[in-house]
Amino acid sequence: MASAAGIIFSSLNNNTLSRLTGDRTVAAIPFACRYRLADFCLSNMINADISNISMVVNYNYRSLLEHIGSGKDWDLARRASGVNFVSPFQSAANATEAKMFSTHLEALKSMSAYITEMKENYVVLMDSDNVLNIDLQKVISDHEKSGASVTIVTRKPERDYSAKHPRMMISSVADKITDIAMSSVYNERHPNLALGIFVMSTLFLRRLIEEAVAYNLNSFTAYLLKNCKTQHYKAYRYDGYVATVSSFLDYYRCSMEIVKNPSARETLFGRKEAPIFTRVHNSAPTMYKDGAKVESSMLADECIIEGTVINSVLFRGVKVEKGAVVKDSVLFRGTHVSRGATLNCIVADKDVYVSENVNLSGNENMPFYIQKKRKI
Repeated sequence: MASAAGIIFSSLNNNTLSRLTGDRTVAAIPFACRYRLADFCLSNMINADISNISMVVNYNYRSLLEHIGSGKDWDLARRASGVNFVSPFQSAANATEAKMFSTHLEALKSMSAYITEMKENYVVLMDSDNVLNIDLQKVISDHEKSGASVTIVTRKPERDYSAKHPRMMISSVADKITDIAMSSVYNERHPNLALGIFVMSTLFLRRLIEEAVAYNLNSFTAYLLKNCKTQHYKAYRYDGYVATVSSFLDYYRCSMEIVKNPSARETLFGRKEAPIFTRVHNSAPTMYKDGAKVESSMLADECIIEGTVINSVLFRGVKVEKGAVVKDSVLFRGTHVSRGATLNCIVADKDVYVSENVNLSGNENMPFYIQKKRKI
């Protein structure tokens, strides 16, 4: 198979996930009790033998750096290639040129020096807000055989699909893309949703960046929209499970779906030939005390459960005291739920302390969010 490099955009939708990105980038958002969103991008690439990976960051990425570290947990701690972090200031010639990027194309222009030095034949671009376990080798091979300029991975959304902000919707005939539109709802004329995964040759990406610099283009999406009729764009239909985390409500609903849908869990985590890797912690196992009751939930290590947990996701080090009830909730690392407290439809960030007999309830369409280190 032809060689490929990877580029992961870590934070280009911070605004739509603002509650969860107050002190972390999108790629560092915890998911499914022991993972971060970046784990799925990195694992998909590693499972496709992509080992030269650039993580594009601009701000709030300290927790992402801590999580990934040298990349050893993804087999990326290598003398050659591996994972590298690209900030918007690394290619600035002086202080006046240094500025934050807010689009994919601005990010790509800022890392043009990296792309110029790439020796791989192809490049896979991935957003970090789609959770899936996809065979990228197959996508790259399909792209190579087709002779297309760009391959865009898509899925067919439900007819009631809606997003907080417009997303790229695609129409195609025999997998050849005929039109692209931006829409926040299902559109029969453009029935496929782009998943933020793009495959192209390294040479094509270099030419794209040169054109963007020459004509002062700043939107990758606008470039695709402008040229889809004149260039050969191909759609690759993915039919497996996808969790699109484009808003806080999406995050909550996807977390609940992972808990309640065994098929979704199997698609993401049940492929032995394509495991999802994450940072390994030497943690004690979770302890279930007498009287503890746990139903249809996902729990990480180091939890102490004395009360009741139903349809919930608990990250490392969560404690639920006797008489406390946690239902349809997501509790980040270190959250403490005291005796007699009740949580329903709650997303609690790291190290939240819920006092005795406190009763907090959101709704499945409007979950309640508790900020990091808050005492309730």
